[in-house]
Amino acid sequence: MKRICFDTSSNYFHSPFDGFLNDPDGARTYFQNQSFKFHAATTFDSSSRKFRDFTDYRKLFEYVMKADELITFNGRICDFIVLEKLVGAEDSKRLWEKPHYDLCGWRNYYSLESAVRGLLPKRIAESFEQFESDRLSKIKSVYNEFHARRLANTYRDAKFTFALFRQYLKSGDTDRTFRDA
Repeated sequence: MKRICFDTSSNYFHSPFDGFLNDPDGARTYFQNQSFKFHAATTFDSSSRKFRDFTDYRKLFEYVMKADELITFNGRICDFIVLEKLVGAEDSKRLWEKPHYDLCGWRNYYSLESAVRGLLPKRIAESFEQFESDRLSKIKSVYNEFHARRLANTYRDAKFTFALFRQYLKSGDTDRTFRDA
């Protein structure tokens, strides 16, 4: 089974925002007249155990469509909506039909950093910030500074989201599994 965990970076939440979005329809409605730009993304393929960086949303979309299942933190409200807006509602229907684990809200944790600190072993959680700076030092000569910073962030978030996913599977919980066709 090909499971792909991913995180995107965009200016999606840079618009003034007041309130709480708890489902894709609410996010679509709230952001329907907003324009935003895709910056970067990182994926982790659990079968190959490899990370991939993307600065082109079309290539990202093509890649995640190869997954049997998708894993995100807040993907139903953010990452999926960003891709839907960029590739169009019709093409994104196939994305929404895929089984998807969205770990935002699992055990009442609504931020990735809080979930990492509350649900992962302390030795792993303590490295949360360090992963981003370590990744940045490795890729800053490959990408311009703008993309390198965003990719360092999405790498960290994809890595820790997948670590949370492993904990989720061990827990036996099933409340974060979606298919929003």
